[in-house]
Amino acid sequence: MRSRRTAVAVAGLMALALPAAAQRAAIQPDSARVQIRAVLRAFYLNLESQNWGALSAYVLSPKLLERRGAPGDLQTAARDRARGRGSSHAATAPMTCPSSTSPMVDEAAIRLDGDWAEVSVPRCCGASAGADEFRMLYFEERWRFIYTDLFEAPPSER
Repeated sequence: MRSRRTAVAVAGLMALALPAAAQRAAIQPDSARVQIRAVLRAFYLNLESQNWGALSAYVLSPKLLERRGAPGDLQTAARDRARGRGSSHAATAPMTCPSSTSPMVDEAAIRLDGDWAEVSVPRCCGASAGADEFRMLYFEERWRFIYTDLFEAPPSER
């Protein structure tokens, strides 16, 4: 009887630990890049069509960001807050802007760090070339935005 109680207790503890462990599961870099590019394409499509409801589904709220990790895991929250928001790897802006102003998602520079991604997408705005900057987190089995900085041409070049 005692071994059965132990087995039930262990199963219960494992059930509690699995969601936290699932959040930390290793993300394969190749599949992560494919997933991120798919999210970026959806983001730009929804932005262009001004589908704010669909866009909001990809944004991770600060409250959820604070809750991630195992209970009492203050290291995760502290590390998350310490991550920079500035560009450290900006994608090379196109030398000349094509006639299309579409973001160049296939040319995006993606730097992965576990469940975090820094993404820079080259884009033209009028005749000006620049890059959109994103910070993303893999949370609840999908990539979500935690920071966006969309490129805008200087007022004189719009």
